[in-house]
Amino acid sequence: MTELEELEDIVGCLDNIEPFGIEPDYSSLGLEPADVLGFISDDELEKAISLLTLEIAQTQLFFIDI
Repeated sequence: MTELEELEDIVGCLDNIEPFGIEPDYSSLGLEPADVLGFISDDELEKAISLLTLEIAQTQLFFIDI
């Protein structure tokens, strides 16, 4: 039995489920619009995210204790 069949055993036929008219918003997906986060545009938000997620080359640092 597949997971879909198991779900249909619990709730019945998925085609018969009626939505309650509640639309998901960005926050339910873990996302917020740019203006809620304090940015003027989506482009400004994308630039900030790219800087925060920038991968840098890691180098070894050596400390000399005198």
